Amino acid sequence: MNKRAMKQKAKMRRTRKAMLLLIRHQARNWRRWHTYYWADAALQDLYAVHVMPGIYYRWLFRTCMWLASHTAFHRLADRAIHTIPLAIRFEAA
Repeated sequence: MNKRAMKQKAKMRRTRKAMLLLIRHQARNWRRWHTYYWADAALQDLYAVHVMPGIYYRWLFRTCMWLASHTAFHRLADRAIHTIPLAIRFEAA
């Protein structure tokens, strides 16, 4: 598989995961449990896929560390940093 095809495949997996996350969230809000569990099962094989590119997560990590240095933004920084996948968070630290 060439480089372009691999990038396209990764992009499709990110898009699929983003859509399934939205479907699962909306199904939970509407209490459509069958749809919720269907989307959850479909997400199992996409667990390792990061929806956003790595550079975005690294930027978010640096921004959160800067916000944490200001007392007024501790809660915001704590909440935002926990949206970053653990592998990227440990890599950036």
